[in-house]
Amino acid sequence: MKCPACGSEAFVYDTRDVPLNTGNPDDIVPDVKGSHCIACAQVIMDKAEADSYLEKVNALEAASAHTD
Repeated sequence: MKCPACGSEAFVYDTRDVPLNTGNPDDIVPDVKGSHCIACAQVIMDKAEADSYLEKVNALEAASAHTD
């Protein structure tokens, strides 16, 4: 498998916290399970994990909207 972002073939299947690209370093999606690229931190997930990730991102966005 090649990373779609950087082309690396070095992955580790793990559960990790993943930062969102929002500019806020506190925007972290916890417990993201998938194949994490060693070179660039891109994550490749199956459908169930992608759905879980989306739910976590939506929850973060909803929480952020209440604090603005």
